[in-house]
Amino acid sequence: KHLRFCLLPQMPAGNQKVDFLSKASLPLQILLFFNGCYDFLFFGATIGIHIWKGVEFPYPRARYGPEFVLIFAFLFIEIMRLSLGSRGNKTENTGTMVLFLVLSLFSILANVFLSFVQVYVLRLDLVLNVVGIVLVVLQFLLAIFAILRFTAGR
Repeated sequence: KHLRFCLLPQMPAGNQKVDFLSKASLPLQILLFFNGCYDFLFFGATIGIHIWKGVEFPYPRARYGPEFVLIFAFLFIEIMRLSLGSRGNKTENTGTMVLFLVLSLFSILANVFLSFVQVYVLRLDLVLNVVGIVLVVLQFLLAIFAILRFTAGR
């Protein structure tokens, strides 16, 4: 009798419904995973390109350092953004997802800066950043739909 109690799941008393289905967004989780892989390639290439531009081109010293610091700040923001997005999606936590959306806006701004505003922009810079912008915008839209799905049942 006690063994049977341990093996059978406990069902709620009365007419209470239990939702066993996850509301987490699988497309968002897949995009977050592939964005993490892309970021490894992106930041490696961006740091390498930035060092090369500093050696090969007459880079203004007043801009080289701050742009390099921006790349590392962007890396930190991107790591936090992907971590919060994945955690918020898996736990269906609306607050974490809203923070993910805010960091996504900063990520888009950093991509736009690296695409158009830095001193020397190569075609490779432009391609890498446009792909990054597309990934972040898709994640932003999927996160909004996920938040709406999380809050729909409450």
